[in-house]
Amino acid sequence: MNAKKIFFDTNTLLYLLSSDSKKADWVSSNLQQSNVISVQVLNEFTSASLRKIKISHTELDEFLDLFTSIFSVMKLDLETFNTGLMISRQYGYRHYDSMIIAAALEAGCERLYSEDMQHRQIINKKLQIVNPFQ
Repeated sequence: MNAKKIFFDTNTLLYLLSSDSKKADWVSSNLQQSNVISVQVLNEFTSASLRKIKISHTELDEFLDLFTSIFSVMKLDLETFNTGLMISRQYGYRHYDSMIIAAALEAGCERLYSEDMQHRQIINKKLQIVNPFQ
């Protein structure tokens, strides 16, 4: 791989809406064109920010516009689903986490930033899960 691609899980992006300025600043400074998210991340971000954080639809639209202009966005299809099932069975991750991992693998990412998964685990000898706040 030439450019290092990084996949962002939803939980890392939600720090942009938090009062934890250290983590929010870290996320903000690491948003780059070569990074990747999936449609699932957009769905989860939308749900969490409206339901839990209670931002306005206007604020949500601004974040979604930012994400879709900065990140490559992986679609979810049958191939992603099947890869996710294999990840879930092989590594024991929950279904939705496995779909995130599958999208990161399909995008050719070297790293997946997440707080919800096993820090430093390597998936399929290609993708390392990293908790950027440890």
